[in-house]
Amino acid sequence: MKVRKLVYSILTFGMVLFLFISLPVHTVYAGNALEAKLNISTQKVVKGKTFNLRVYNLKTSQTVVFSSSRPGVATVDQNGLVTGVDNGTAIITAKIYEAGKLVTTLSCTITVGPPAIAIMISKLSLELEVGDQARLSYIVFPINTAEKPVYSSNDESVASVSPGGRVYGEAPGQTHVFCMISKGVYATCEVTVKAAEVKSETEEPESADSVQDTSLSVTEDNSVSEVPVSDDSSVTEGVGTVQ
Repeated sequence: MKVRKLVYSILTFGMVLFLFISLPVHTVYAGNALEAKLNISTQKVVKGKTFNLRVYNLKTSQTVVFSSSRPGVATVDQNGLVTGVDNGTAIITAKIYEAGKLVTTLSCTITVGPPAIAIMISKLSLELEVGDQARLSYIVFPINTAEKPVYSSNDESVASVSPGGRVYGEAPGQTHVFCMISKGVYATCEVTVKAAEVKSETEEPESADSVQDTSLSVTEDNSVSEVPVSDDSSVTEGVGTVQ
């Protein structure tokens, strides 16, 4: 009796294993992960400059046809290279075809503007302790520029800076953080990093919620002033323009 049960169990297991191996395996993808999409939905372009618009998840059987709603503002070739022609806004469309039929239409909004000619930074000097951080902001001229300044540190071993202007104290020393626009024009902030103070056991550490950054703003009389910006505010890091 026991032998028959054992044989039956072995046969049952073998049949289940056979069915598992022989059935086709279907890969399940979450959401619309394989749908075609553009690498960006909005983009600012300096007049006369270019950038590449790319289509992701394109099948080998599919083709893309690019076009511009306003070629006088921005043009695009069939490789997705967009060129800023004149100030204004244009829609770049990417139509995807398969077997001669339109599958989907993707679009990207392009804003073309002039290059920046001047820049101001929110702080000319900054003191940090190792491990601390602070945020810088900038204002660029003119108001309709499409150029985005680039942050860099003269010595990242002393102080590093993020693309959004967040400065981190890395080691004791002194360096400069630059905020640069085209043609070598820049604003600079002198950063001094000191060794972190040793706090006593009874001293409560400063809450991160109480630390405020500063951002440049323009008043009604076109003067520039500093305003506090808390980390949980909705203000975009390091972005500002004035006329």
